[in-house]
Amino acid sequence: MAVDIVMPNLGFDTQSGRLIEWLKKPGDSVTRGDIIAVVESDKANVELESVASGILLETLFPADTEINVGTVIARIGQPDEVRSQSPVPSNQPPISDISPVAKRLAEEHGVDLSRITGSGRGGRIMREDVEALLKPPIHGSRVRALPKVRKAAHDAGIDLALVPPTGAQGQVTLADLNQYARLQAPTAAVTPPAPATSELVIEGRREVAITRARRAIGDRLSRSMREAPHFYVSGEFDVTDAIRALPDKIRINDLLLYLTAQTLLRVPELNATYEDERLFQSDHVHLGIAVALEDGLLTPVLRHAERYSLQGIADESRSLIERAREKRLRPDDLQGGTFTVSNLGMVKQVERFTAVINPPQVGILAVGTVKERPAVIDGGLYIRSTVYLTLSGDHRAVDGMHLARFLAVFHEQLTAFSK
Repeated sequence: MAVDIVMPNLGFDTQSGRLIEWLKKPGDSVTRGDIIAVVESDKANVELESVASGILLETLFPADTEINVGTVIARIGQPDEVRSQSPVPSNQPPISDISPVAKRLAEEHGVDLSRITGSGRGGRIMREDVEALLKPPIHGSRVRALPKVRKAAHDAGIDLALVPPTGAQGQVTLADLNQYARLQAPTAAVTPPAPATSELVIEGRREVAITRARRAIGDRLSRSMREAPHFYVSGEFDVTDAIRALPDKIRINDLLLYLTAQTLLRVPELNATYEDERLFQSDHVHLGIAVALEDGLLTPVLRHAERYSLQGIADESRSLIERAREKRLRPDDLQGGTFTVSNLGMVKQVERFTAVINPPQVGILAVGTVKERPAVIDGGLYIRSTVYLTLSGDHRAVDGMHLARFLAVFHEQLTAFSK
């Protein structure tokens, strides 16, 4: 029986991915685990692995196509297998994937769920999606869309109000417009208008393209700041003795990641996610590690970090960071994080900073540079190597004492390692 290959979940709140290229073509033999395609999410390029062995029977989308998460994009089977007839792939999420709050609200107001494109994980319909449909239009306001999308809709004779939006902020994208046009007339296609020639020119200024990743980061973290009431606690930690106790080839960042994972086992309130007005604590530490790239910030996830030794954390985190920088991540590397560490310590001028929580997580640890600083010990003045750690918390899920306890337990772990 043929096995469906679907557009994978590429991270929390990612609704779609762009198929960059097929590395295999129909008729090619593939083995489970082979890389068959490269997909671009809002965050990074990821390698799509085959989930079965056999023959690539068909590919359902060409390269450079925007495809919703969960959509079948290819099938793998045996050489003598007859390709089964199947419905035309749909970019729309299943209507059954709806949050309980959204479902109740839709039933109360008689909302047709088929009119809604979900904004939640994997296209899940959320409460705010139903509320957006119920909200009456404000005088003078229009459907949210870029000028080029409005122009393309006008040229094609399409009312934008009829097009289900999938943009991160509820805007209609060009892909939405094309999808709507194809549903109305399968051969129809909408193309963006030619660039305007009346653009204002200012000497010494040039436009810099904003990448998809940068837009996604902006949308995601803007929403985090709006929805999650952030608060912060900070502390200075003496790492002089810990640095001396580090084994060969182990860096201070490796130790900080290791201690963070161990601390979260004792402070599980921060090893959690807040999703659809529900709080989930995780039994395992899936540690997000912020990695700076040329076009933005990526947070690959070190899964089951609590199981690793210090050496294991060092090896696995370096491998993960290297794959992120080389754009060789797998879909699993980008999802499921329960807590994040963001380290700017490599820049010696950054003594401390606050970080924005990576939703749906409820906490993030910001690490400044390790620097020699004056310290008072037993009434005497000494020069010690210290680091400032600043913990951000989501006040919907945790309180100040949870954050304070995290720093206290972290200090205990650091002291025990240094002895």
